[in-house]
Amino acid sequence: MNQQRGRVGPTFYARIDYQAALKYGEPEDETLQWWQKQSDEARHEAFGGKARPDVVARALRTFIATHCAKPRVPWGNGAVFDIPLLQSWFDRVDPQKDDQGNDRYPWSFWDVADLRTLVRLSGIDVRTIPFDGEKHQALADALHQVKIAQAAWQRLFPDESQSYASVTEYPLAECKRALTALGLLPPVSLFDEKKMPSPGRHSHAVTLRGDAHEKSD
Repeated sequence: MNQQRGRVGPTFYARIDYQAALKYGEPEDETLQWWQKQSDEARHEAFGGKARPDVVARALRTFIATHCAKPRVPWGNGAVFDIPLLQSWFDRVDPQKDDQGNDRYPWSFWDVADLRTLVRLSGIDVRTIPFDGEKHQALADALHQVKIAQAAWQRLFPDESQSYASVTEYPLAECKRALTALGLLPPVSLFDEKKMPSPGRHSHAVTLRGDAHEKSD
């Protein structure tokens, strides 16, 4: 995915055999109850597959290695839900270890990104973005999230030449808006413009430490 322009490259979609999947773990009752409330089409897509889980896992690893440039950045909605679930699935159906004995995934943990954080920073209303296709069909859901990511990115960086990596100076007002959205406003004195040497753009690196970190020192 190109988050600036919303361009989508090759896609991967596979439908796993439900009975074969039960070999690797039991579904939660709440999850099954949730699926019972979805459309017949969505349930058929989710539970009517024929592919073996281990075959799909290896095919997905190969797809990512072939089509995704490094660094491979998986976007989760959010990063503490989708990505950990997918990693747990890899651990069950196609466990792999690196030379140090650590679990190996198609990406590095430090490259995992969170779509919800991007949306919150941008301030867009995702309800205004139309959904194409059948909701809760995995590929349709993923493509819709690409649209959301593009809309959020364009709100944050309307100039296509900008990116998180290239921005070294950020408007003070934008810093305040972003930190407020995340609930992470530092002391007011940091944003007291009367004490600033001049208005406009300032290049500052702000490190925020939570109480939990301070108590653990």
